[in-house]
Amino acid sequence: MILVVIAVISTVGLWIFLRLAPGLGLVDHPNARSLHSAPTVVSGGVVPMALLALSVAMTLELPGGLAVSMIMAGLVVIGLVDDRWGISSGVRLVGYLAAGIALPWILFADAFTHFPLLLGLGVGVAWCINLVNFMDGADGFATTQAVCVATGLGLISVFGGTPNADLSWLCALLLVCCAPMLWFNWPPAKMFMGDAGAIPLGFFLALLGLVAAATDPRVGAAWLILMMPFLVDASVTLCIRSLSGEAPHVAHRDHAYQRLTLLTSGPLNVTLGLLAMQVVWQFPLAVTAVSSEVFPVLLVLLSAIPSIVAVVYARRRA
Repeated sequence: MILVVIAVISTVGLWIFLRLAPGLGLVDHPNARSLHSAPTVVSGGVVPMALLALSVAMTLELPGGLAVSMIMAGLVVIGLVDDRWGISSGVRLVGYLAAGIALPWILFADAFTHFPLLLGLGVGVAWCINLVNFMDGADGFATTQAVCVATGLGLISVFGGTPNADLSWLCALLLVCCAPMLWFNWPPAKMFMGDAGAIPLGFFLALLGLVAAATDPRVGAAWLILMMPFLVDASVTLCIRSLSGEAPHVAHRDHAYQRLTLLTSGPLNVTLGLLAMQVVWQFPLAVTAVSSEVFPVLLVLLSAIPSIVAVVYARRRA
């Protein structure tokens, strides 16, 4: 019942935000790097992400759950300020690193005393925050990814060989908070998630990954498999831009999903393609990773194939 209530609150909150945002100056106007052609309400992700942070604090006895919620709330504020007035990339990076390093320390400080390991995990969390922000540039794209990861990992955490009630509840909360956003963000979008949504969403997806890996390495592999479309596109694009001498932090339209959106004259086919990839390829491999004796690393590598093909195709055609 509580999940239904949260979904209703998210839906009503998004509906109200859609009407109030223009008066607050939260409208994204098209520019040379945009994939949209009309002014669109931005920062809609503030509603599901703030609600998600509150829900985690109130309903889950996760170690450091209150601290995790407070970090999420801080990231929502950073994203909202960035959407409205803009924040330098350096300041944002410091915020991402601070949040990233804090998360594994909160979750695992009592279990791990190896500081380099905690630091490495923290950098990984910061990268997850950044890459989701990078990949939130087409209607419904990041929201679809969030819903797919929440659904897939949630089912695995309930029915897999190593059930984890905390992980399944975190996935359920993400699903009911974000699913209404998909209605407003589906192509053609009435509302964008904005940095206010993408930044804390990346943090929360990293939280799912850490909890999954702590549950069982195979469940951690399942998270990697489900996240692979975003991991490949963001990482490969960053490497290519860096090797080409281009500043990786400058806004651009080099990601495969952006190039494919321009090639197909709209984001609908790209978002549907991501959904199909998750259903047909990523989820079956994730289930296999937790339910068979197949070497999980092999399945993780196999899960990258469609994304790599998409990146190569997009760069050769566009």
